[in-house]
Amino acid sequence: MPSRFRLAAVCGLAVCGLASPALAQSQADPPSDDGRGVRFFSGYRFHLNAAALLDDDERFNWNADYGGELDVVDYGRGRVHFVANVETILGEELQRFDPNQGNYTLAGSMTYRLGSTEVAGTFHHISRHLGDRPKNFPIDWNMVGVQLWQPADFDRWHLDLRGRAFYTAQRSFVDYDGELGGDARLRYALNDRLAILFGGALTYMPTDADIAGRSGVWGGAFETGLRVEGDAVAIEIFMGVERRIDADPLEREARTWAMTGFRLLSRD
Repeated sequence: MPSRFRLAAVCGLAVCGLASPALAQSQADPPSDDGRGVRFFSGYRFHLNAAALLDDDERFNWNADYGGELDVVDYGRGRVHFVANVETILGEELQRFDPNQGNYTLAGSMTYRLGSTEVAGTFHHISRHLGDRPKNFPIDWNMVGVQLWQPADFDRWHLDLRGRAFYTAQRSFVDYDGELGGDARLRYALNDRLAILFGGALTYMPTDADIAGRSGVWGGAFETGLRVEGDAVAIEIFMGVERRIDADPLEREARTWAMTGFRLLSRD
């Protein structure tokens, strides 16, 4: 526990140092149709997150999350978009820093632009794995559905809204029938380099009651913090609270924890 409080203190000092003379990565503003025709590999964004989880369960002490997005083809009225992400949860069961699970996400989308709004048809895959523990069966699911991305600017305010509706096409071990959810990220620019952050997310997953007797599960998160813009990357220092659906891959139980950490992002 003391080491997690030290991380919080380091994050706070980082905020103070950067401020003198961040649920989950924000979708970048969709590029406009500028008349240049078809372009390949026209955009790339990355994120690297690290957070201390303030939970009394020794399985959930740290979270590390990193991934990237690539616009493979931009055809003016839309784009082919690819996402890859790896999340590692660390505890203290077997050693001081014990990576007990890894969660892998792959997603591909084909989008269509309606002004500043972008609508996407998406294939979404998640698989969950254990670290240093036996598991001889898969835990994964594939979903297909629709996403909506909407950025907006109001004077010093920038808002990113996202919504999604997915249907489960294939699953192993889990009981999820689909997913409905959305998130919002709002930032207020104090100056050209520094901004205040607010973010929230909500997810509902209908389930197959014949598998585990559940009629549906929900999760969500809220965070606030500071964002500092560099020339090529931005750093966000954040704190918040999260309700995680089925926090352990082998247990059908949600957990709620506080968190504090930092996030590195390519600039929007």
